[in-house]
Amino acid sequence: MIRGNNEYLDATSERECAFYADFLVKNIRSASAKNLRGESQVERLEKLNNELQNLISKNRAPQNFASQMRSAFKATQLPISYFRWLDKKNERLCNWAWCYLKSHSKKPNTDEEQTDNIENSFLLLYEKAFNTERENSADRYNDVIDAFYLGEADSQQQEALLEKLKDKWQDIRFNETLVNWLEDNNPAQWIWTWSYLQNITQRPLENAWIPTTAVEKKAAVIATIDLSDNVDRKALIIDKMKKAWSQKKFREKSSGKKPYSISMTLNTKQKLNALAEENNMKINEMVEYLVRNEYKKRDSNKSSSL
Repeated sequence: MIRGNNEYLDATSERECAFYADFLVKNIRSASAKNLRGESQVERLEKLNNELQNLISKNRAPQNFASQMRSAFKATQLPISYFRWLDKKNERLCNWAWCYLKSHSKKPNTDEEQTDNIENSFLLLYEKAFNTERENSADRYNDVIDAFYLGEADSQQQEALLEKLKDKWQDIRFNETLVNWLEDNNPAQWIWTWSYLQNITQRPLENAWIPTTAVEKKAAVIATIDLSDNVDRKALIIDKMKKAWSQKKFREKSSGKKPYSISMTLNTKQKLNALAEENNMKINEMVEYLVRNEYKKRDSNKSSSL
């Protein structure tokens, strides 16, 4: 069968596939429900498209009927206005919602897990929406919307799930101890806090995701803490983290070292990283080593010229 983009129907859920079959039978007299039966969603979808193509070829259905069906299904979804509280500009909220739903929409692998998750209505959401790791909250926001629209939850169920998610967020949003403590424009602190969480050996927290940049490490630290259900545990970790950071700053100050910020091109930074790795040094140690060596050369050159 030749499939044009307008003619071919695809479906990510049983709900969507069933809607198309029902819509076709109700609106096109010649459509046969018997022809749409199948053992799997893939098979039913294939038969649905075959039936639709057959009806179009016989002029019993409009050429654009697939588009009409898609529009009709879209109209059954929960209006986007219901998601307005999930502010896409609120990075903390979007990151938390993405992580929370990624965990709670994951289908259980065993019968025992199925029993444990029997009351988890978030399983109705589209699990595959969270298959791709993201590097910003905007993409995570879009994944959350897709999880609702592409899953098995109808509009009423979507609304109920949104309310559950909103209630859960209310328990988290007002705890801003960590958010207020993390300093603006201090990537060194963000990187350190991420490392601190990785070094917790007793009852470690599950990472929200594995970040690759300093900015994402800050976001991942906040999300990791937000995802913990143990309020006392969270408070203890934050308190210990703050004390450890204060001790680190004090040691640096006592050793005569101060943090400095320098600008450099990406190419220079990459070369500096390579040198540090080759010499088994930290970046700051590599910079100090290079400066000391160049200064020694300067003194040697002065002595030679005398």
